[in-house]
Amino acid sequence: RPVAAYSEWIGRRRLTGEDDARTREEVLGKFRDPGSDVKTIFMSSVGDAAIDLPDASVIIQISSNFGSRQKEAQRLGRILRPKPGSNATYNAFFYTLVSRDTQEMYYSTKRQRYLVDQGYAFKVVTKLEDDKGRDVFTLNKGAGKYGGTEVEKD
Repeated sequence: RPVAAYSEWIGRRRLTGEDDARTREEVLGKFRDPGSDVKTIFMSSVGDAAIDLPDASVIIQISSNFGSRQKEAQRLGRILRPKPGSNATYNAFFYTLVSRDTQEMYYSTKRQRYLVDQGYAFKVVTKLEDDKGRDVFTLNKGAGKYGGTEVEKD
């Protein structure tokens, strides 16, 4: 299970279709609670509908459903919702991780064109450095072919 593998590897909570309603509400309740230590949730496609995460400010899409522009637009819309108690201009971040030289690159380009047509801007990043100047894409190897979505709040 991709989401389980990533969440265990990084040590964060997860939600999948295998979780019962009680578990989902427990995890989501902790994520929504500002005093909770749950700041990140890995989700399978169960997070694409009927889950409200008003404080989420970052989505990292790992598996993007092979070109589903609708699902990507739903995820983008989720992160762009107004944040409670915020009157200032708010920045939300939506990242998609795509491996080079894969079929996913083709689908990613289709999704990018769609988002540009909708008025969104995007930037392709091929190198991301940590605070010590090291490329974070090569620091931890061995993640495997897993997918899911990581949502993070401040």
